Amino acid sequence: KRWRKAMVGSMPCDSSKAAHPPRIAAGAALAFRDFRCLWFGVITMMAGLQMQGIARAYFVYELTSSPFTLGLVSSGFAFPMLGLALFGGALADRLKKRRIIQACQALGALTAIAVAVAIATGTVTWVHLFISSIINGVIFAFMVPARTALIPQLVSREHAGNGFALNAAAMSSTTLLAPAIAGNLYNWIGAHGVYYIVAGLELSA
Repeated sequence: KRWRKAMVGSMPCDSSKAAHPPRIAAGAALAFRDFRCLWFGVITMMAGLQMQGIARAYFVYELTSSPFTLGLVSSGFAFPMLGLALFGGALADRLKKRRIIQACQALGALTAIAVAVAIATGTVTWVHLFISSIINGVIFAFMVPARTALIPQLVSREHAGNGFALNAAAMSSTTLLAPAIAGNLYNWIGAHGVYYIVAGLELSA
């Protein structure tokens, strides 16, 4: 009997009576103003990169009629994105994340404007587009780690997971929708018009 009493006394309390962690609504992190700004910035940043990629691919093929050149220019984005991602994360841990984001957005906007002007004046070559593709890959490699690392500083600890989920959802949705929008805009206003819109998106991010 003593053994049974000891066992009963040592048993944990009923799980139904245990405290449960608070439930977080799907968009709860958006209640934080600074996170909302970051989140909308992710949408415009990713939309700009995706739209630029579609416009660049269409225009390269129109300019050269070469599948090889199209593939080469498109791969310019991937190489720095893959090679510099680790450095982007390390830099985000050491420097001010806001400064990294601002510098990347400014570089992206200037690149888009330069390409738009070159297209409008007829001076653009596939090399210019290849260089702009590389620059976009570099921007992505440093921008995404800085934005992601900033999330825990903008929301409370219990909302951090929701913030990361919303950030991923924003990136995924723009990857799905922005190329379709870019294709229609390309048909209406041409490559240079799409690049001007991209520049505006980069500045607003």
